[in-house]
Amino acid sequence: MVKLDFYENWVEILAFVLLVLGFFIATSLSSAVVSYFIILLCGATSGRVLFKLKKTLKFPWLLITVGFLIGFVFGSFYGNRIVIAVLYVIGIIGSYYAHEKKLFLKL
Repeated sequence: MVKLDFYENWVEILAFVLLVLGFFIATSLSSAVVSYFIILLCGATSGRVLFKLKKTLKFPWLLITVGFLIGFVFGSFYGNRIVIAVLYVIGIIGSYYAHEKKLFLKL
């Protein structure tokens, strides 16, 4: 039996958990417009995390992000899957750019 070490495999484990979470979130949505809005917000959140971790965890974070996107795309029954992927990337880029240019005020 293979022993799963969280310390060594945390990226893969977290990517799988987010893949499953993304799938269940997408299956619970009943409208293409809501799916598009939620994935845009998830992309914006991912962009913020990517900005905060830009010097330390780029590649692991990208794997985790792709895991969530794959789960969400597979679970989305409403809406175009290409549009969902594009909106996710737009959310990441837009949020990263907004944080880089300091367009958000600190609360």
